Amino acid sequence: MSVFRLHIRPKGGLGNVRDSFAYCLREGVLGLGWQVDLLPETALTWEAYERIAAETHGTGELSRVRYLHDKIKEKDLIWSRDSDGMYYLAKVEAPRRRIADTGLAWEYYDTPAGRDADIVNIVRCRILPVATADDVPGKIIACFRPSRSIQSIADETAVIYSQLLWNQLNKSDDYTVPNQQQSDIFSFLDAETTEDLIFIYLQCEGWIVVPNSRKADTMRYEFLAIHRNTHARALVQVKTGNTPLDTESWSCFPETVFLFQAQGIYTGLPATNVITLCPTTIKNFMETHLEILPRSVRRWIEFVRSH
Repeated sequence: MSVFRLHIRPKGGLGNVRDSFAYCLREGVLGLGWQVDLLPETALTWEAYERIAAETHGTGELSRVRYLHDKIKEKDLIWSRDSDGMYYLAKVEAPRRRIADTGLAWEYYDTPAGRDADIVNIVRCRILPVATADDVPGKIIACFRPSRSIQSIADETAVIYSQLLWNQLNKSDDYTVPNQQQSDIFSFLDAETTEDLIFIYLQCEGWIVVPNSRKADTMRYEFLAIHRNTHARALVQVKTGNTPLDTESWSCFPETVFLFQAQGIYTGLPATNVITLCPTTIKNFMETHLEILPRSVRRWIEFVRSH
């Protein structure tokens, strides 16, 4: 199975995101526009739809619909988000009108309400709300930044997490998550979530993180922190995977520098202003501060414990 991210951003119809998302929830569908004129009861094959739609919209406009048709299958999962920023996770179901036994879930579903919503190329879904914002890991959130209508989420840990979350939301065992050879918690945390974790750890240690310093275009460090008692300044750099951190390259900074490498891979000679955070220290912090960690991190901790 695969996992996708889908924006509901109607360009046609009434052009109202809130109403379009409400239509999706009401009908149990997710999808796109690009409607064509035909009799309401006509059951279109993909080939017939593509031919008529190309005449109506032009071939270049149909790339997003082709993607939905070609990629999304029954039992895939789709993340979406409403106009208030609330996240939803949907499990794709079989189309009601299966024109050909392709295994694909695409269906052309043309109704007056669907035209108003600009949602006519659809996949049928069971859609469940993700009740709390911290149930959504950083990797998933980052996938909503690109403007393209639909894209896959290929990251393996994001796929596993989506399966785990669906099983919990649906109170089911719809997805069997395979045993992982790696049982280290940091192998399941994406870069954004790991940064959040170090952010929380340093705050508990008395360091107040300056929110405006946490910019995507920061070249060398993730954020700036100020100690609430000593007023000392500190820069923080975080790396996941097997990317090493070199302590010597940070010795020229006047601030204290906190480095965290999730696998403990540090190189270079010690520097008086550089503090390397041990992964074991952070793991112990996680175990003793579960209640203040994001729910997505807590879910991974439970997964590692059970494996």
